[in-house]
Amino acid sequence: MKPTTFYFVRHGESEGNAAHVFTGQTDSPLTARGRQQAEIVDTAEVIAKRHRIPVETLPELREINVGDRTGTPFDEARGLPNWSDDGFVSWPGGETLDQVLARTLGAIDRLTRESPGKSILIVGHGGVNRIVLSHFLGILPKLDRTPGGNTSISIVHTDGKTHTVERLFATDHVSKAGPKRT
Repeated sequence: MKPTTFYFVRHGESEGNAAHVFTGQTDSPLTARGRQQAEIVDTAEVIAKRHRIPVETLPELREINVGDRTGTPFDEARGLPNWSDDGFVSWPGGETLDQVLARTLGAIDRLTRESPGKSILIVGHGGVNRIVLSHFLGILPKLDRTPGGNTSISIVHTDGKTHTVERLFATDHVSKAGPKRT
């Protein structure tokens, strides 16, 4: 089977991102900067329209459910006894790594089977993208900690059995100066 190419793009900056808190599966509106960067569905729709393809929303690729830690500042979570700097943390009331992998990889495997040799864009969330990419890198239960800013792009080629990560959390397409005014 020909490999399928996946482009994983992280959404624009949300209020939760800016406040450095875990938002989990709750909606966190985009900041003004995030609206400039890109909004998940809008970004996907703009790209899809240009290529005359439909946008499909997959609930299996939603962000991690962080349970009782929803709204917890990152710095506070880092001080908790079960915190891990380089691995997945399952919070009370939230998902386990196995649960996240079952739902996300199920969707990725289905897309790979249905689209051999094609390219697929997934506009999603930082946590779930990091877990899927760490899987493709073969390092789970550790998580790759390459900085992955908003609108970062990662590229993976997979036939469902072998995976090649071509790009990881690249942000070279983002201008540090912000949009130019004319």
